[in-house]
Order: sequence, then structure tokens, then C-alpha cells
Amino acid sequence: MKEIRKKLLLLGVLTCMGSVLFTGCGKQENAETTAAQEKTEKQTEQEEEKNEAVEETTEPEEKDQEEEKLPLTAVEHPQFLSEGIRSLVLTSEGKEIFRITREPADYKMEFDYWEILNPYNEIATVNTETMYTLFDTLSQFDFTTPAETEEGTDPGVAGSTTIMQIDFVNTTDQDVAKATQEPDSTMRLLVGNEDDLGNRYVAIEGYEDTVYKVSSSILDAVYELDPFDYILKIPALVNIDTVESVEIQAEGTDCTMEIEGETYQINGKEVEKDAFTSLYQALMNVMLYSEIETPVENSEKQELLTVVFHRNTEQAPEITISYFAYDDDYDSVKINEEERFLVKKEEVDVLIQQILDAAK
Repeated sequence: MKEIRKKLLLLGVLTCMGSVLFTGCGKQENAETTAAQEKTEKQTEQEEEKNEAVEETTEPEEKDQEEEKLPLTAVEHPQFLSEGIRSLVLTSEGKEIFRITREPADYKMEFDYWEILNPYNEIATVNTETMYTLFDTLSQFDFTTPAETEEGTDPGVAGSTTIMQIDFVNTTDQDVAKATQEPDSTMRLLVGNEDDLGNRYVAIEGYEDTVYKVSSSILDAVYELDPFDYILKIPALVNIDTVESVEIQAEGTDCTMEIEGETYQINGKEVEKDAFTSLYQALMNVMLYSEIETPVENSEKQELLTVVFHRNTEQAPEITISYFAYDDDYDSVKINEEERFLVKKEEVDVLIQQILDAAK
């Protein structure tokens, strides 16, 4: 935890976020750092062969092959650790309601590999503490002892459209689970009917003749999770090492922040690194308060502040954060055309004043 906090401060990403940002980084830190440094011999050989095969191809073709993933094996009796889970998808009555997946990338910091792609997108920063609490629950599922069913009982698993899909590293060895980048196995858990004792029948897709029981209260807790609990309360985490420039518009004032090697500029004027990173850190200090329950019509919106992060690598997406007046206490925030959250108005006002002071 201390190492990740130190790294973030050195990168000039955040200062005032306290435990809100750094909660949940501890368990992920060791797993992701190890995963970033270690690869199995098989993966290394595959990468070498892949590089040879694409030596004469164009850059886009190289990117496509680098992103190619091996097919996953459907396992009859899955066993996995929380550290070995790489993706979770929840579908309720045929509708996908939640998707979290591990997506490593060179431009990300290790703990930022995870993405919630439903209901959010890749910009949301995952709270790995709450994520691993959920994964710990899932890793306790027992698929070694089938349940006994009385004659005439319909478990309700055949054809079920309530499905939990988990992609994972098929091992109970913690070191292997941590060190393995990509999943090698998958399961689709079909959720069926409830028995008289408060359990739900479940079965692995493809092996529906064998049913198991899972506590209804556990499944309900999983399926009724609040996605907002699984993200850090920041609009976006943008590593300063991936930034070429930042364009800001606040109350009719334009402010441009640029990085050229070791030179830092605000509105074309060279400034000390500390002054630059102080303003950059301030851009990250507005906290998400809640999700929006009642959207405001576009014609009624007053735009207060817009911040555009231009990246220095094609891998990293450009990020635009805009703040709009919402009511007397809160402003809304739009992140890359998605307006989902409210923030405290006073925090936006403080940020705007910091920008205006720096732009003088």
C-alpha cells in the first residue's frame, strides 16, 4: 500500500484523496506487480513465436495479434482462488447487469488493470478492496459435492437465463494464480430454483445433470450488488506519465497545461514541476458523491468547467471531463459523453478558482 501511494505521489496523480483512493490497493498491489513481472514459460514462448510471425506486418496487424487471447476451457469441477479470477459477468433473467474484467495495458498502473464495463466503462477506476471481497465469496463455492434432489424436484437449472460467468486461472496455488496474466478456464453457472431450506440449485453449463446448492442469501447479495460500491470515487484516474497536454475551460478562461520532456508549461509559460503537478493534482480532487437519479435536460444545463486530457500514447484513450450546474448543492459530471454522477458544488468551485489563479 505504501509503495503504491508513493508511486502515485511521485507521478503527480493525486494528493488529497486520502483513503478514498488508496483503499483496496494493498491486495491488488502484490498480485498485479508480480503478474506484470512474471510470465509462465509457455506464455513467453507464445509471445516469441507471435513476434516472429508478425515481423513483416503493419503496426495495426501487430496490435491485433498482441491482443489475441487463447480460448478458455470449460471446466466441469471448477476450483479457483479470488486472486485467480480474471472476469465476472452477471446475467439476470437474460439481461447482463454487471461485468468486471482485468484488462492490463502498458499505460496503466498495476492496480488500475480492472475495468467495470457494465454498467460503467473503462474510465471508471475499480475499488479492488470491495472487488476482492466479492471474489472471496465466489471462491468459496463448492463444486465437488453434488446436491441430493428428491424425486420429482425440478432444480430449474436447464435453460436458466440467470447466469454467472467467471473466467479464471484453474488452480488453487496462490503463487500460480497471482503470477498468471490471462485466464485459462471458464464456467457459466446456471442459477435455478430455490429449495425449502433457503438454497438455490445451480449447475455448470454443459453439465446440467449434476446440480449443487448455494445459499440464496449469498446469491442475492451477489446479484443485488451496487456497482457504485465497486469504483473509487474519482471521475477518472489519469497517469501524468501518459499525458501530453491538458486543455481546460473554466468560466470563459482557457488554460493549457503542456509537458515536453522535463519542461512544464501553463498557458505557454514555463513553470516549476511542483507548480504544474499541484494544479494537475487539483484536477483529480473532485470526488464522486452519488449517481444521478434525475437527469437535467440538455437545454437547461450550464457548463461550468471542462478538462480534456490529451495522451502521449495511442493506447490510452483521450478523456474529457465536464461539470454542469445541477442544483444548489451538487454539480453533475460528464465523462467522455456519459453523465452518470453528482459531485459537490463546493469542490468544483474550489477547483475552478485554482485554475483561474494558475492561468493568470
